[in-house]
Amino acid sequence: MDLGSWLMVGFLGGAFLFGIWFMLVREDDRSSRTMTIHRQDLTRRGSPDFSAAHNEFDRKLAEVERHLASKRRDERAILLAEEEVRKKLAEEAAAKLMEEEKARLAELEAEEARKKAEYEAAREAELEEARKLAAEREAERIAEEERLAAERELERQQDLQEAEEERQAEIAAQEESEALEAQMASEQAERELEKRLDREGAKTSEVQVSLMWDNYNDLDLHVLCPSGERIHGGNKVSECGGELDVDANVRPETKKPVENIVWPDFKAPPGEYKVYVHHYKKHKKRRSKDPTKFRVVVNAGGDVKHYEGELSSGDPIMLVSEFNLEAPEERGTDEEIEVALIAQETERIAEEERIAIELEEQRQIELAEAEEQRLAEIVENEAAELESIKATEEAMKELRSRLEREGAKSSDVQISLMWNNYNDLDLHVVCPSGERIHGGNRESACGGELDVDANVRPETKKPVENVVWPEGKAPGGTYKAYVHHYKKHKKRRSRDPTSFKVVCNAGGEILEYEGEITSGDPIMLICEFSIDDPETRAANAKEAKDKLAALDSGEWDGSEESDEEPVEETMPETDDEPVVEAPDILGDLLDD
Repeated sequence: MDLGSWLMVGFLGGAFLFGIWFMLVREDDRSSRTMTIHRQDLTRRGSPDFSAAHNEFDRKLAEVERHLASKRRDERAILLAEEEVRKKLAEEAAAKLMEEEKARLAELEAEEARKKAEYEAAREAELEEARKLAAEREAERIAEEERLAAERELERQQDLQEAEEERQAEIAAQEESEALEAQMASEQAERELEKRLDREGAKTSEVQVSLMWDNYNDLDLHVLCPSGERIHGGNKVSECGGELDVDANVRPETKKPVENIVWPDFKAPPGEYKVYVHHYKKHKKRRSKDPTKFRVVVNAGGDVKHYEGELSSGDPIMLVSEFNLEAPEERGTDEEIEVALIAQETERIAEEERIAIELEEQRQIELAEAEEQRLAEIVENEAAELESIKATEEAMKELRSRLEREGAKSSDVQISLMWNNYNDLDLHVVCPSGERIHGGNRESACGGELDVDANVRPETKKPVENVVWPEGKAPGGTYKAYVHHYKKHKKRRSRDPTSFKVVCNAGGEILEYEGEITSGDPIMLICEFSIDDPETRAANAKEAKDKLAALDSGEWDGSEESDEEPVEETMPETDDEPVVEAPDILGDLLDD
């Protein structure tokens, strides 16, 4: 403890002792006063008068008490003095203890400082030793890492060198392969281009731009000349001498089309040319699809380049290439031009002969393959045709039987409906005038008549309905046939959907359609056909009879040619049933 703490302890101890002494003195004084009051009370009560003796006794007692009180005061003073002495001694002892403690603490601090200094010095020495050892190990580690890194770097450099050599070899092989493939593709494309150009009778020149693709779509080649004029399908000849001499697939004519723009040899003007390709139209013939891939071959004064791309219908016109052309005199002298023309012509003739031989060989092979395929198709078609004719004969036989049963009429224009249950189906026919023939309007103004209306009540399981015009009186125009499921009869559990067959005699051409319909379905359009007016039909029939008579008599040898050009017959893309011609069956039907 420090000096201030010891002084505070002494002061508080003295104050405590003084308080005890003051309480004792107050207690003795209180007792003396109590005894005096008691004696006075006894005197007033009339006791024997011992007052003198009592007073003397009281006096002596008081002196004794004073003596005792003085003695007690002296003892208290002595005690206080002793206490003060003890306090001083205690303070001195405390001060001495404090000094000793301070000295001891100083010694301890000095010892601790010495030990700490020694410890710090030892620790510093150890740390220095450790640092030296760590530095040595770090240096060794760094040296080892550098050695390993150098070895790894050397290995990596060797691996990189080997990999680079291998990569360069692969790149060279790939480039060589790609160059070879590109060269082969270019040579094949050039052969294909020459074949197509020869097929179209196209021109060639030392400045020439050609486009080819492989479907029936219509792609257009555009070339922008240095003058700014554009050569294309709408401007086939330019003022600078360029000419679009082949414009393919305006109609879907070939699956291997080509377009060609050419300038007379060494007459193309110098300057910058731009080549574009435009997808003009997507033909639907034979399911030509987009995107359409194409190839453009540009011969820019002897520098032949190939470009590939693809376009879809609706895409904007595409810039494919640009090239600059020098002046004609810079592309070659007159002698060089003449020699080049002669060599080009000689090469062209030789190539044409070679291509002609190859084409002939290929044509012979294709003819043999086509003949084999044609024979196979003939056999297959004959089988299918026999099945179709057999089914048609059965249907026409059944129709004739039902019409005979109902006493129906027949004519060159006739539409019949038949089905196989008790439900009530209705046949509706819209005439060229727009009038509709059905169960509620059985006769039309143009002469048509619904002469059989079946199963208004569930009468037969093999019903038929028939709309007919008088022979040779049906008006020309377009006819439409509909079927309506009017009512589902419950007799004998007739069920839906109800399958039906519609047979039309369209001026001598038999059309057969099948379908099915359920009660509640909307009225269904089955077919529509057009016929000539009665006069034209009569003239055609007379011409056919005359030819037949001439053929029977041997006067007609078939040498007469029609004024009309033959038209390639194509099957229409429709979901309707195929058209079946059965003239013999029709004749049997008309005989009735």
